[in-house]
Amino acid sequence: MQAQLKDQDFQKFHSMKPKLIEAVDNMMAKDIAQLMAMVPKEDVGLNHLGETSMIRGGAFEEVESSPFVVGKGEGVEEGIDDAEWVVLKNKAAYDAIFQTLDPVNGKISGAVAKSEMVKSKLPNSVLGKIWKLADVDQDGMLDADEWALANHLIKIRLEDHSLPTSLPTHLIPPSKRGLGVEIED
Repeated sequence: MQAQLKDQDFQKFHSMKPKLIEAVDNMMAKDIAQLMAMVPKEDVGLNHLGETSMIRGGAFEEVESSPFVVGKGEGVEEGIDDAEWVVLKNKAAYDAIFQTLDPVNGKISGAVAKSEMVKSKLPNSVLGKIWKLADVDQDGMLDADEWALANHLIKIRLEDHSLPTSLPTHLIPPSKRGLGVEIED
């Protein structure tokens, strides 16, 4: 940039117009702020009047959920309507890491899992919750599917989505379904 400017003759530039600069400053300070206040607040589910933006009446009467609800299909909700376990999308990568952790009888201990999970830089309290959700069979160890689930939950949290209090049905690894796991409806 400096190389391009060094050959310029600044005497040929037009002088600054204080009234134009004042008008632009005023626009930036007031007008844009007023325009931004008019932008629909979809991220909080409110319209410009502060009312909920859920469609009501007519064909939408009695409809509880919609694919257009803010956050639908994101975070823990991702894959809720899919036939395939959503974790499978990244399972090959999770399996590769799992194998480097030297599983014994197909499982890794909590200490081994922790040494890898802390690399996410999530707080221990969050990682503890993820452990509790991922250890589906509650044996204090993680198999490959539980490890993949733990990594999926880490990914969800790193994307700034909240974690569930209990594991939703669609996130239970197929190998663990039917074990009497406490699930979220």
